[in-house]
Amino acid sequence: MYGTNNLKENAKLELDDGAKIAVLGGGPAGSFFSIFALKLAKQIGKDIDLTIYESKDFSHDGPSSCNMCAGVISESLVQMLAIEGICLKPPIVQRAIDTYCFQTTGGDVFLNSPSKQKGIATVYRGGGPVNQTDKEHETERKSFDDFLLDCAEKEGAKVENVRVEDIKLNNGRPIIFSKKGQLPDADLVVGACGINAKIIKTFEELGTGYSPPSTIKAYQSEIHIGEQHVSDLFGNAVYVFLINQPGVKFAAITPKGSYVTVSILGKDITRQTVIDFLNHPEVKSKFPDSWNIPDAFCRCVPKINVGAARHPFTDRIVMIGDASSARLYKDGIGSAYLTAKAAANTAILYGVSETDFRKYYYPSCRKIDRDNLFGKIMFSFTDIINQTPILREALLNTTRHEQIHPETGYKCSTILWDTFTGNEQYTDIFLRAFNYKLLLRILVNIFNAIFIRFKKIWR
Repeated sequence: MYGTNNLKENAKLELDDGAKIAVLGGGPAGSFFSIFALKLAKQIGKDIDLTIYESKDFSHDGPSSCNMCAGVISESLVQMLAIEGICLKPPIVQRAIDTYCFQTTGGDVFLNSPSKQKGIATVYRGGGPVNQTDKEHETERKSFDDFLLDCAEKEGAKVENVRVEDIKLNNGRPIIFSKKGQLPDADLVVGACGINAKIIKTFEELGTGYSPPSTIKAYQSEIHIGEQHVSDLFGNAVYVFLINQPGVKFAAITPKGSYVTVSILGKDITRQTVIDFLNHPEVKSKFPDSWNIPDAFCRCVPKINVGAARHPFTDRIVMIGDASSARLYKDGIGSAYLTAKAAANTAILYGVSETDFRKYYYPSCRKIDRDNLFGKIMFSFTDIINQTPILREALLNTTRHEQIHPETGYKCSTILWDTFTGNEQYTDIFLRAFNYKLLLRILVNIFNAIFIRFKKIWR
């Protein structure tokens, strides 16, 4: 059971007029919560005082002002934001993506967006890479996180450039502190700080039962090759590499302006892992012939949520975004949107007690967590395919055959597209993968690959 902070289980804690909300973190989760809470409060005639505490300036260059993310926004989230009146366009969007390329040592296959639109957006989470070169030829850009903060301020949020250092509980009420001392009292504290912030440890030590999600290390690198090279060599495609590099679980290259973002997930990922990846023949062939790996490039090593938080709420405190629940490997910004909206609806319409959050907020977290179980199965299959040349070949040949003969109805292309773009729930993708036509075709291609190998041996 969750603790109740010395309040009765049925105690009702509501946000009355003039209630104060402290949002710790000005990334997407914090901004989304603020936007939805303030909009909803206005609609029902409730006056709330909401302050976002964020120590970073997202307009500055480099990792210190960036939320350390590949910056790929799924097509489904772009559409949901548009419905909310949050429209993404240049200079926030650096490139609109309509294609994913799956590159293996045995060849590649291109997958086009099922909607036939450039619906996926690539963005910078901060002002852009540090040590930018060739600035006079750079595409104009604006930080996605900075844009969302602007949207929150327009709704009435106050933004304070303050780092929250400590949180304490006093008779069930959270008290927050900066280095300069105690900050104004809050009727609700929203933990939108993310799992990479130091303050996450303080939430864990409050004694409410909160435990942050398990994580895996990622390595994000911004590589400058020039805007024309990005357009000519990568175009509007994200490249996913299944090249079985030791220690690497996932690797992709995302085009943006005159840079490409290299994203690698795995255990013990280092700068040398990135260099080895860039030196791999299949990867190096995507870069200009005269290009060499630079001695220095903008990089960061964030932790990525791969689990679920325990007890992400109590009376007057709620954790959102990847400090609570996030989709496995994909669409972290989409998860921030979903958890922030559910938490905002709960706080404004129902209350801020632990009971309220358990009843109205937690189902959204559980839905993400349950869906991730199917995601783990899907990515386990991907790992096996990545490590098995015959399976890689069979999958590529199945996809190519489907693209030539779409009437076969294998749905392999859309399954791969949705798995790696995060455009659909893993549960739906998993169920679609159990297509007897698809499984039979893959099996036939496996036997073909084995037969060809034996034929070569016995010649």
